[in-house]
Order: sequence, then C-alpha cells, then structure tokens
Amino acid sequence: MKKTRSLTALLFTLFPAISFAKYVTPDEFWQIEKAQQPLIIDVRTPEEFSKGHLANAINIPFDQITTIENYLTDKSKPILLYCRSGRRAELAENTLYTLGYKETFNGMSYQLLQTAKPKD
Repeated sequence: MKKTRSLTALLFTLFPAISFAKYVTPDEFWQIEKAQQPLIIDVRTPEEFSKGHLANAINIPFDQITTIENYLTDKSKPILLYCRSGRRAELAENTLYTLGYKETFNGMSYQLLQTAKPKD
C-alpha cells in the first residue's frame, strides 16, 4: 500500500496534469470570431463580467461551465473562452473537452482581447 502511494505521488510529480487547452493569440481569437460565429464565453465571476466584457459574450463562471448545455447542445460549434489571465479559461476548456466539446479555444486575457479587437 505504501509503495502504491509513493508511486502515485511520483507520477503526479513527474507528469503535469493533462491539458486539452488550445491557446490562441488575440489575433487568432478575432479571426475565429469573425469567420466561424462561435459562442463566446467569459468564465470570470459575474462581478468581473459586470465591470466589462466582450460584446456577444455570455457569462458562465468556470466552476459552472457544465451548465453549457443550457446554452449550446451542438458540440461541434466553436467556443471561444477567456478570463483575466487564461487559467480559469483553461480549466473550463478541459471540462468542456471531457463533455464532448472539441472545438474550444482559450483566448486567455480579456484585457488583451479588448485591446486587440479589430476596429469595424
């Protein structure tokens, strides 16, 4: 038993958590937004969302991302995610992947995306 625990601890030390996150640059984020009409999800808290968010974004906090099926049942539709730094979007993206949503992209930072948004 002790040997098994030691082996498990060693494996977690040697191998980082599996991540399915597909990071995109701000320019790539906006190209996907324009070309594919994805669902844009802000995974920050409602308080953060209320202080500013991308146009057309919906707010689903990262720890509630499993409620996605209330908004989107088509698992082939692209989803763009963002938060303050990208970490919560990565966590949400990994959860979405396990739920069967494979076309997910992490745009990371709201501030960077807002700054890089193309002028229409």
